Amino acid sequence: MSASLARPLLCGLIAAGMAACAHYAPLPLEHEPQYADTISALQGAAAVPAALTQGDVTRLILLNNPSLKLAGLRRAEARARAEAGALPPNPSFSGSLGYLLSGAGDATAWTAALAEPVNGLITLRARRAEAHATTAEVDASLAWEAWQAVARGRQLTTDILLDEQLFALQAQIAQTLHEQCAAASRAERAGDMERTVTAPVAQAASEADVAAAETERTLAGQRRELRALMGLRFDAPLALAPLPPMPALDDAAADAAIHDLPRHRPDLVALAMGYEAQDARFRTAVLSQFPALSLGYDASRDNSRVINGGPAFTVDLPIFDRGTANADAEGLTRERLHAEYSQRIADARDEARALVVANRLAVLQWRRLSQPEATEPDQAAAAAGALARGDLDRATYSGLAVASLARQVAALQSERVMRDQRIGLEALLGMGMPVIDTEKERH
Repeated sequence: MSASLARPLLCGLIAAGMAACAHYAPLPLEHEPQYADTISALQGAAAVPAALTQGDVTRLILLNNPSLKLAGLRRAEARARAEAGALPPNPSFSGSLGYLLSGAGDATAWTAALAEPVNGLITLRARRAEAHATTAEVDASLAWEAWQAVARGRQLTTDILLDEQLFALQAQIAQTLHEQCAAASRAERAGDMERTVTAPVAQAASEADVAAAETERTLAGQRRELRALMGLRFDAPLALAPLPPMPALDDAAADAAIHDLPRHRPDLVALAMGYEAQDARFRTAVLSQFPALSLGYDASRDNSRVINGGPAFTVDLPIFDRGTANADAEGLTRERLHAEYSQRIADARDEARALVVANRLAVLQWRRLSQPEATEPDQAAAAAGALARGDLDRATYSGLAVASLARQVAALQSERVMRDQRIGLEALLGMGMPVIDTEKERH
Protein backbone atom coordinates (compact mmCIF):
# COMPACT_ATOMS: atom_id res chain seq x y z
CA MET A 1 0.00 0.00 0.00
CA SER A 2 1.44 3.38 -0.97
CA ALA A 3 2.15 6.02 1.66
CA SER A 4 -0.36 8.35 0.00
CA LEU A 5 -3.15 5.86 0.75
CA ALA A 6 -1.93 4.62 4.11
CA ARG A 7 -1.81 8.05 5.74
CA PRO A 8 -5.48 9.00 5.03
CA LEU A 9 -6.63 5.52 6.04
CA LEU A 10 -4.77 5.71 9.35
CA CYS A 11 -6.15 9.18 10.05
CA GLY A 12 -9.68 7.97 9.25
CA LEU A 13 -9.38 5.03 11.65
CA ILE A 14 -8.14 7.30 14.44
CA ALA A 15 -10.97 9.78 13.84
CA ALA A 16 -13.59 7.02 13.84
CA GLY A 17 -12.21 5.64 17.09
CA MET A 18 -12.27 9.04 18.75
CA ALA A 19 -15.84 9.65 17.59
CA ALA A 20 -16.95 6.43 19.27
CA CYS A 21 -15.39 7.43 22.61
CA ALA A 22 -17.15 9.21 25.42
CA HIS A 23 -16.37 12.91 25.75
CA TYR A 24 -15.74 14.89 28.90
CA ALA A 25 -17.47 18.18 29.60
CA PRO A 26 -17.42 20.08 32.91
CA LEU A 27 -20.63 20.11 34.97
CA PRO A 28 -20.38 22.92 37.51
CA LEU A 29 -22.34 22.63 40.75
CA GLU A 30 -25.40 24.84 41.10
CA HIS A 31 -25.19 26.81 44.34
CA GLU A 32 -28.62 28.48 44.24
CA PRO A 33 -31.17 25.68 43.70
CA GLN A 34 -34.64 26.31 45.09
CA TYR A 35 -37.94 24.52 45.37
CA ALA A 36 -41.00 25.87 43.59
CA ASP A 37 -42.69 28.87 45.19
CA THR A 38 -46.18 27.98 43.98
CA ILE A 39 -48.06 24.94 42.77
CA SER A 40 -48.38 26.49 39.31
CA ALA A 41 -44.58 26.33 38.98
CA LEU A 42 -44.60 22.54 39.32
CA GLN A 43 -44.41 20.21 36.36
CA GLY A 44 -47.87 18.98 35.38
CA ALA A 45 -49.68 21.64 37.42
CA ALA A 46 -51.35 23.38 34.48
CA ALA A 47 -54.70 21.61 34.87
CA VAL A 48 -54.89 21.18 38.66
CA PRO A 49 -57.73 22.89 40.57
CA ALA A 50 -57.23 25.48 43.28
CA ALA A 51 -57.80 22.85 45.98
CA LEU A 52 -55.86 19.64 45.31
CA THR A 53 -57.50 16.25 45.58
CA GLN A 54 -55.59 13.15 46.62
CA GLY A 55 -55.29 12.24 42.94
CA ASP A 56 -53.77 15.65 42.14
CA VAL A 57 -51.30 15.29 45.01
CA THR A 58 -50.31 11.83 43.79
CA ARG A 59 -49.68 13.02 40.22
CA LEU A 60 -47.64 16.04 41.34
CA ILE A 61 -45.52 13.87 43.63
CA LEU A 62 -44.72 11.45 40.81
CA LEU A 63 -43.75 14.30 38.49
CA ASN A 64 -41.87 16.55 40.91
CA ASN A 65 -40.59 14.59 43.91
CA PRO A 66 -36.83 15.33 44.19
CA SER A 67 -35.98 11.87 45.57
CA LEU A 68 -37.74 10.17 42.66
CA LYS A 69 -35.80 12.30 40.18
CA LEU A 70 -32.56 11.18 41.85
CA ALA A 71 -33.81 7.59 41.77
CA GLY A 72 -34.28 7.91 38.01
CA LEU A 73 -30.64 8.95 37.68
CA ARG A 74 -29.56 6.02 39.86
CA ARG A 75 -31.56 3.74 37.58
CA ALA A 76 -29.78 5.05 34.49
CA GLU A 77 -26.42 4.70 36.23
CA ALA A 78 -27.11 1.11 37.32
CA ARG A 79 -28.36 0.16 33.85
CA ALA A 80 -25.21 1.57 32.24
CA ARG A 81 -22.96 -0.32 34.66
CA ALA A 82 -24.88 -3.55 34.13
CA GLU A 83 -24.67 -3.25 30.35
CA ALA A 84 -20.95 -2.56 30.58
CA GLY A 85 -20.44 -5.77 32.56
CA ALA A 86 -22.29 -7.85 29.96
CA LEU A 87 -20.11 -7.03 26.94
CA PRO A 88 -17.99 -9.69 25.21
CA PRO A 89 -14.28 -9.56 26.04
CA ASN A 90 -12.09 -7.52 23.72
CA PRO A 91 -9.46 -9.36 21.66
CA SER A 92 -5.87 -8.38 22.36
CA PHE A 93 -3.08 -7.58 19.91
CA SER A 94 0.61 -7.50 20.68
CA GLY A 95 3.64 -6.83 18.51
CA SER A 96 7.30 -6.00 18.65
CA LEU A 97 10.16 -4.92 16.41
CA GLY A 98 13.73 -6.20 16.59
CA TYR A 99 16.18 -3.88 14.84
CA LEU A 100 19.34 -5.55 13.56
CA LEU A 101 22.28 -4.39 15.64
CA SER A 102 24.92 -6.92 14.57
CA GLY A 103 25.25 -10.29 12.89
CA ALA A 104 24.59 -11.82 9.51
CA GLY A 105 20.98 -10.72 9.12
CA ASP A 106 19.83 -8.03 6.74
CA ALA A 107 16.29 -7.15 7.91
CA THR A 108 14.32 -5.90 10.89
CA ALA A 109 12.65 -8.69 12.84
CA TRP A 110 9.04 -8.40 14.00
CA THR A 111 6.43 -10.37 15.88
CA ALA A 112 2.65 -9.99 15.97
CA ALA A 113 -0.02 -11.84 17.93
CA LEU A 114 -3.82 -11.66 18.04
CA ALA A 115 -5.68 -13.44 20.88
CA GLU A 116 -9.21 -13.71 22.24
CA PRO A 117 -9.98 -14.68 25.88
CA VAL A 118 -12.20 -17.74 25.76
CA ASN A 119 -13.45 -17.61 29.34
CA GLY A 120 -15.18 -14.28 28.72
CA LEU A 121 -17.18 -15.93 25.94
CA ILE A 122 -18.02 -18.93 28.11
CA THR A 123 -19.48 -16.71 30.85
CA LEU A 124 -21.08 -14.19 28.45
CA ARG A 125 -24.59 -15.64 28.63
CA ALA A 126 -24.52 -15.82 32.44
CA ARG A 127 -23.21 -12.26 32.69
CA ARG A 128 -25.95 -11.00 30.38
CA ALA A 129 -28.55 -12.78 32.51
CA GLU A 130 -27.08 -11.07 35.56
CA ALA A 131 -27.22 -7.67 33.84
CA HIS A 132 -30.85 -8.24 32.83
CA ALA A 133 -31.85 -9.24 36.37
CA THR A 134 -29.91 -6.35 37.90
CA THR A 135 -31.64 -3.76 35.73
CA ALA A 136 -35.02 -5.35 36.50
CA GLU A 137 -34.17 -5.19 40.22
CA VAL A 138 -33.33 -1.49 39.94
CA ASP A 139 -36.56 -0.80 38.02
CA ALA A 140 -38.65 -2.61 40.64
CA SER A 141 -36.86 -0.79 43.47
CA LEU A 142 -37.61 2.54 41.79
CA ALA A 143 -41.27 1.55 41.41
CA TRP A 144 -41.41 0.65 45.12
CA GLU A 145 -39.84 3.98 46.08
CA ALA A 146 -42.41 5.82 43.98
CA TRP A 147 -45.22 3.68 45.44
CA GLN A 148 -44.11 4.54 48.99
CA ALA A 149 -43.89 8.25 48.16
CA VAL A 150 -47.44 8.14 46.77
CA ALA A 151 -48.73 6.29 49.84
CA ARG A 152 -47.04 8.82 52.13
CA GLY A 153 -48.57 11.68 50.15
CA ARG A 154 -52.03 10.15 50.50
CA GLN A 155 -51.50 9.63 54.21
CA LEU A 156 -50.29 13.19 54.74
CA THR A 157 -53.23 14.60 52.79
CA THR A 158 -55.63 12.60 54.95
CA ASP A 159 -53.91 13.51 58.21
CA ILE A 160 -53.76 17.22 57.37
CA LEU A 161 -57.46 17.48 56.53
CA LEU A 162 -58.56 15.50 59.59
CA ASP A 163 -56.10 17.22 61.94
CA GLU A 164 -57.39 20.61 60.78
CA GLN A 165 -60.84 19.53 61.94
CA LEU A 166 -59.33 18.10 65.12
CA PHE A 167 -57.53 21.37 65.87
CA ALA A 168 -60.77 23.33 65.41
CA LEU A 169 -62.58 21.04 67.87
CA GLN A 170 -59.74 21.20 70.39
CA ALA A 171 -59.74 25.00 70.13
CA GLN A 172 -63.49 25.00 70.87
CA ILE A 173 -62.95 22.73 73.87
CA ALA A 174 -60.20 25.02 75.18
CA GLN A 175 -62.36 28.11 74.66
CA THR A 176 -65.34 26.52 76.47
CA LEU A 177 -63.16 25.47 79.39
CA HIS A 178 -61.54 28.92 79.59
CA GLU A 179 -65.01 30.51 79.72
CA GLN A 180 -65.98 28.12 82.50
CA CYS A 181 -62.68 28.85 84.26
CA ALA A 182 -63.33 32.60 84.06
CA ALA A 183 -66.85 32.16 85.48
CA ALA A 184 -65.50 29.94 88.27
CA SER A 185 -62.83 32.52 89.10
CA ARG A 186 -65.47 35.22 89.41
CA ALA A 187 -67.53 32.97 91.64
CA GLU A 188 -64.44 32.22 93.77
CA ARG A 189 -63.69 35.92 94.19
CA ALA A 190 -67.31 36.50 95.20
CA GLY A 191 -67.01 33.76 97.80
CA ASP A 192 -69.58 31.52 96.08
CA MET A 193 -67.09 28.79 95.12
CA GLU A 194 -64.09 27.21 96.76
CA ARG A 195 -60.63 26.91 95.29
CA THR A 196 -60.85 23.13 95.28
CA VAL A 197 -63.66 23.42 92.73
CA THR A 198 -62.06 26.01 90.44
CA ALA A 199 -58.58 24.42 90.34
CA PRO A 200 -59.61 21.33 88.32
CA VAL A 201 -61.36 23.57 85.79
CA ALA A 202 -58.21 25.64 85.31
CA GLN A 203 -56.14 22.49 84.94
CA ALA A 204 -58.55 21.09 82.32
CA ALA A 205 -58.37 24.36 80.36
CA SER A 206 -54.57 24.26 80.44
CA GLU A 207 -54.52 20.64 79.25
CA ALA A 208 -56.88 21.56 76.41
CA ASP A 209 -54.48 24.34 75.36
CA VAL A 210 -51.58 21.88 75.36
CA ALA A 211 -53.51 19.37 73.22
CA ALA A 212 -54.49 22.07 70.69
CA ALA A 213 -50.91 23.41 70.53
CA GLU A 214 -49.54 19.90 69.93
CA THR A 215 -51.99 19.33 67.08
CA GLU A 216 -51.03 22.69 65.60
CA ARG A 217 -47.34 21.76 65.66
CA THR A 218 -48.14 18.38 64.10
CA LEU A 219 -50.08 20.10 61.33
CA ALA A 220 -47.15 22.41 60.56
CA GLY A 221 -44.82 19.42 60.24
CA GLN A 222 -47.28 17.53 58.04
CA ARG A 223 -47.73 20.48 55.69
CA ARG A 224 -43.96 20.91 55.47
CA GLU A 225 -43.43 17.22 54.64
CA LEU A 226 -46.19 17.21 52.01
CA ARG A 227 -44.75 20.29 50.33
CA ALA A 228 -41.31 18.66 50.28
CA LEU A 229 -42.76 15.52 48.65
CA MET A 230 -44.20 17.70 45.90
CA GLY A 231 -41.05 19.77 45.42
CA LEU A 232 -42.61 22.89 46.95
CA ARG A 233 -40.95 25.43 49.21
CA PHE A 234 -41.80 25.05 52.92
CA ASP A 235 -44.10 28.11 52.96
CA ALA A 236 -45.72 27.72 49.51
CA PRO A 237 -49.55 28.05 49.47
CA LEU A 238 -51.21 24.65 49.55
CA ALA A 239 -54.99 24.13 49.57
CA LEU A 240 -56.49 20.64 49.78
CA ALA A 241 -59.95 19.48 48.71
CA PRO A 242 -62.16 17.65 51.23
CA LEU A 243 -61.69 13.90 51.55
CA PRO A 244 -64.10 11.71 49.59
CA PRO A 245 -66.03 8.98 51.41
CA MET A 246 -63.95 5.89 51.94
CA PRO A 247 -65.35 2.85 50.12
CA ALA A 248 -65.72 -0.43 51.95
CA LEU A 249 -62.82 -2.84 51.74
CA ASP A 250 -63.25 -5.41 48.97
CA ASP A 251 -62.41 -8.62 50.82
CA ALA A 252 -62.16 -10.64 47.61
CA ALA A 253 -59.76 -8.13 46.06
CA ALA A 254 -57.70 -8.07 49.26
CA ASP A 255 -57.47 -11.88 49.34
CA ALA A 256 -56.45 -11.95 45.67
CA ALA A 257 -53.81 -9.28 46.29
CA ILE A 258 -52.41 -11.26 49.25
CA HIS A 259 -52.23 -14.38 47.08
CA ASP A 260 -50.48 -12.56 44.22
CA LEU A 261 -48.30 -10.46 46.53
CA PRO A 262 -44.94 -11.62 45.09
CA ARG A 263 -45.98 -10.64 41.56
CA HIS A 264 -47.16 -7.06 41.98
CA ARG A 265 -45.47 -5.60 45.06
CA PRO A 266 -42.36 -3.91 43.68
CA ASP A 267 -40.06 -4.49 46.66
CA LEU A 268 -40.73 -8.24 46.55
CA VAL A 269 -40.22 -8.25 42.78
CA ALA A 270 -36.93 -6.40 43.34
CA LEU A 271 -35.92 -9.06 45.87
CA ALA A 272 -36.75 -11.80 43.36
CA MET A 273 -34.72 -10.05 40.67
CA GLY A 274 -31.84 -9.68 43.12
CA TYR A 275 -31.97 -13.45 43.63
CA GLU A 276 -31.97 -13.97 39.84
CA ALA A 277 -28.90 -11.74 39.54
CA GLN A 278 -27.14 -13.67 42.29
CA ASP A 279 -28.06 -16.96 40.63
CA ALA A 280 -26.41 -15.68 37.45
CA ARG A 281 -23.34 -14.58 39.42
CA PHE A 282 -23.12 -18.07 40.92
CA ARG A 283 -23.36 -19.59 37.44
CA THR A 284 -20.62 -17.22 36.26
CA ALA A 285 -18.41 -18.24 39.19
CA VAL A 286 -18.94 -21.92 38.39
CA LEU A 287 -18.03 -21.37 34.73
CA SER A 288 -15.04 -19.29 35.77
CA GLN A 289 -13.49 -22.36 37.44
CA PHE A 290 -12.18 -23.40 34.03
CA PRO A 291 -8.55 -22.27 33.62
CA ALA A 292 -8.25 -18.92 31.88
CA LEU A 293 -7.68 -19.68 28.20
CA SER A 294 -6.82 -17.38 25.31
CA LEU A 295 -6.73 -18.54 21.67
CA GLY A 296 -5.15 -16.66 18.80
CA TYR A 297 -2.63 -16.51 16.03
CA ASP A 298 1.05 -15.55 16.20
CA ALA A 299 3.35 -14.53 13.33
CA SER A 300 6.99 -13.45 13.28
CA ARG A 301 9.94 -12.68 11.01
CA ASP A 302 13.56 -12.94 12.03
CA ASN A 303 16.46 -10.81 10.85
CA SER A 304 17.15 -13.21 7.96
CA ARG A 305 13.63 -12.70 6.57
CA VAL A 306 12.33 -16.11 7.65
CA ILE A 307 8.60 -15.79 8.40
CA ASN A 308 6.76 -18.08 10.81
CA GLY A 309 3.06 -18.20 11.75
CA GLY A 310 0.55 -20.41 13.44
CA PRO A 311 -2.10 -20.83 16.13
CA ALA A 312 -1.25 -19.97 19.71
CA PHE A 313 -2.88 -20.38 23.10
CA THR A 314 -2.31 -19.28 26.67
CA VAL A 315 -3.77 -21.13 29.63
CA ASP A 316 -3.51 -20.54 33.37
CA LEU A 317 -2.36 -23.47 35.46
CA PRO A 318 -4.84 -23.83 38.35
CA ILE A 319 -2.27 -24.84 40.94
CA PHE A 320 -3.16 -22.39 43.72
CA ASP A 321 -6.44 -20.71 42.79
CA ARG A 322 -8.92 -23.15 41.31
CA GLY A 323 -11.88 -20.78 41.59
CA THR A 324 -13.76 -23.04 44.01
CA ALA A 325 -13.63 -20.59 46.94
CA ASN A 326 -15.35 -17.83 44.96
CA ALA A 327 -17.93 -20.27 43.59
CA ASP A 328 -18.69 -21.56 47.09
CA ALA A 329 -19.10 -18.00 48.41
CA GLU A 330 -21.48 -17.06 45.58
CA GLY A 331 -23.45 -20.26 46.15
CA LEU A 332 -23.86 -19.50 49.86
CA THR A 333 -24.99 -15.96 49.02
CA ARG A 334 -27.59 -17.40 46.66
CA GLU A 335 -28.80 -19.75 49.41
CA ARG A 336 -29.12 -16.83 51.85
CA LEU A 337 -31.12 -14.75 49.36
CA HIS A 338 -33.36 -17.75 48.69
CA ALA A 339 -34.18 -18.06 52.40
CA GLU A 340 -34.57 -14.29 52.78
CA TYR A 341 -37.07 -14.14 49.93
CA SER A 342 -39.19 -16.92 51.44
CA GLN A 343 -39.14 -15.20 54.83
CA ARG A 344 -40.10 -11.82 53.35
CA ILE A 345 -43.05 -13.35 51.50
CA ALA A 346 -44.30 -15.06 54.67
CA ASP A 347 -43.86 -11.86 56.72
CA ALA A 348 -45.62 -9.71 54.11
CA ARG A 349 -48.61 -12.02 53.83
CA ASP A 350 -48.97 -12.39 57.60
CA GLU A 351 -48.70 -8.63 58.11
CA ALA A 352 -51.27 -8.01 55.37
CA ARG A 353 -53.79 -10.42 56.89
CA ALA A 354 -53.33 -8.82 60.32
CA LEU A 355 -53.84 -5.35 58.83
CA VAL A 356 -57.05 -6.47 57.10
CA VAL A 357 -58.45 -7.58 60.46
CA ALA A 358 -57.26 -4.36 62.14
CA ASN A 359 -58.90 -2.25 59.44
CA ARG A 360 -62.22 -4.02 59.93
CA LEU A 361 -62.02 -3.27 63.66
CA ALA A 362 -61.17 0.38 62.98
CA VAL A 363 -64.20 0.70 60.67
CA LEU A 364 -66.50 -0.71 63.37
CA GLN A 365 -65.07 1.66 65.98
CA TRP A 366 -65.45 4.66 63.70
CA ARG A 367 -69.06 3.80 62.91
CA ARG A 368 -69.86 3.38 66.59
CA LEU A 369 -68.27 6.71 67.54
CA SER A 370 -69.81 8.55 64.58
CA GLN A 371 -73.43 7.59 65.35
CA PRO A 372 -74.15 10.36 67.92
CA GLU A 373 -73.01 13.08 65.52
CA ALA A 374 -76.48 13.51 63.95
CA THR A 375 -78.03 14.68 67.23
CA GLU A 376 -75.06 16.72 68.47
CA PRO A 377 -75.99 20.05 66.78
CA ASP A 378 -79.54 19.99 68.22
CA GLN A 379 -78.27 19.19 71.71
CA ALA A 380 -75.61 21.87 71.53
CA ALA A 381 -78.13 24.48 70.32
CA ALA A 382 -80.58 23.50 73.06
CA ALA A 383 -77.89 23.76 75.73
CA ALA A 384 -76.77 27.18 74.44
CA GLY A 385 -80.37 28.43 74.48
CA ALA A 386 -80.90 27.16 78.02
CA LEU A 387 -77.72 28.92 79.13
CA ALA A 388 -78.85 32.19 77.54
CA ARG A 389 -82.25 31.97 79.29
CA GLY A 390 -80.61 31.22 82.60
CA ASP A 391 -82.15 27.72 82.78
CA LEU A 392 -78.70 26.11 82.76
CA ASP A 393 -75.64 27.07 84.77
CA ARG A 394 -72.25 27.62 83.18
CA ALA A 395 -70.63 24.50 84.67
CA THR A 396 -73.37 22.19 83.40
CA TYR A 397 -73.35 23.80 79.98
CA SER A 398 -69.56 23.50 79.75
CA GLY A 399 -69.75 19.84 80.72
CA LEU A 400 -72.33 19.12 78.02
CA ALA A 401 -70.44 21.12 75.37
CA VAL A 402 -67.08 19.56 76.17
CA ALA A 403 -68.59 16.07 76.19
CA SER A 404 -70.14 16.69 72.77
CA LEU A 405 -66.89 18.04 71.35
CA ALA A 406 -64.92 15.20 72.92
CA ARG A 407 -67.13 12.65 71.15
CA GLN A 408 -66.46 14.41 67.85
CA VAL A 409 -62.73 14.39 68.61
CA ALA A 410 -62.85 10.65 69.30
CA ALA A 411 -64.73 10.07 66.05
CA LEU A 412 -62.16 12.09 64.09
CA GLN A 413 -59.26 10.24 65.64
CA SER A 414 -60.96 6.93 64.86
CA GLU A 415 -61.53 8.02 61.26
CA ARG A 416 -57.88 8.97 60.95
CA VAL A 417 -56.77 5.56 62.20
CA MET A 418 -59.20 3.86 59.82
CA ARG A 419 -58.10 5.86 56.76
CA ASP A 420 -54.38 5.58 57.57
CA GLN A 421 -54.74 1.81 58.00
CA ARG A 422 -56.54 1.55 54.66
CA ILE A 423 -53.79 3.52 52.91
CA GLY A 424 -51.15 1.37 54.61
CA LEU A 425 -53.00 -1.81 53.64
CA GLU A 426 -53.28 -0.79 50.00
CA ALA A 427 -49.58 0.13 49.95
CA LEU A 428 -48.61 -3.13 51.66
CA LEU A 429 -50.67 -5.21 49.23
CA GLY A 430 -49.64 -3.20 46.20
CA MET A 431 -53.32 -2.72 45.36
CA GLY A 432 -53.41 -0.61 42.22
CA MET A 433 -50.00 -1.76 41.03
CA PRO A 434 -50.01 -3.82 37.82
CA VAL A 435 -48.85 -7.43 37.91
CA ILE A 436 -45.14 -7.51 37.09
CA ASP A 437 -44.03 -10.37 34.86
CA THR A 438 -40.96 -11.96 36.45
CA GLU A 439 -40.76 -14.81 33.92
CA LYS A 440 -39.44 -12.81 30.98
CA GLU A 441 -36.73 -14.39 28.93
CA ARG A 442 -33.25 -13.69 30.26
CA HIS A 443 -30.84 -12.34 27.70
